[in-house]
Amino acid sequence: MKKIFTFVAAALLMAAPALFTSCDDDPWYWYGDDTPWWYGYDDGGYGWNDNYYDNGGNNSDEGTDAYDEAEVLQGEWEGPMVYTNGDTGQKSSFYANMTFVRNNSNAIKGTGTEIDYTLDSNGKIDHQNDPLKFNWYIDEQSGDIYIKYTNTDNKSTFVMDASAKQHGFQLDENSGTFGGYMLGTNNNDMIYIELKRVQNNSAKKLTRSTATTHTFFGSTSVTSVSFGTQSLTTRR
Repeated sequence: MKKIFTFVAAALLMAAPALFTSCDDDPWYWYGDDTPWWYGYDDGGYGWNDNYYDNGGNNSDEGTDAYDEAEVLQGEWEGPMVYTNGDTGQKSSFYANMTFVRNNSNAIKGTGTEIDYTLDSNGKIDHQNDPLKFNWYIDEQSGDIYIKYTNTDNKSTFVMDASAKQHGFQLDENSGTFGGYMLGTNNNDMIYIELKRVQNNSAKKLTRSTATTHTFFGSTSVTSVSFGTQSLTTRR
């Protein structure tokens, strides 16, 4: 059964051209014998850490950067997504609804669900893929966000690099936005997102003092990617 995303359907369709600004220096494409710049993220330095996720780094003290980042990340996000197959260069543009759930109130890791879909000219859902399940955690030292899709064939894993200046991510509690690059660590694919918060946990937000907590994470400047003709992709 299709999930109806009443929050953004028509608004997203109208906003997509503005959200994704076309760039002369599109970071998605490569030419000739050049190797895509993001291939370096699969060299082992950014691999999924099972030890970290399963046994260590489960929780963080309230008020630490990682705790605050998890506080902001949790919840439901929705907006345009552009996905590239890093082996063929084929790019797919569509919309995604991503929900991040923490394992407990102090956890900096958890589970999540992503639903990809396209919209028709009236802003209604046209086609929708089956839900994707994922695990996620935040590296307590770097602030990087790791996401592993558990129901893909190769358990596709991606990292969002907090220290990357142009190809990192932005997570902003005040504006309710979450966007940037998801870079394959056990695959050659790359994803770009421009999501907005669907729901705020108002009760919890009221307990957060902006004087003592961080509300923005990642890079202050992220290179945007153009949103093309809508088409869904099958995850590997």
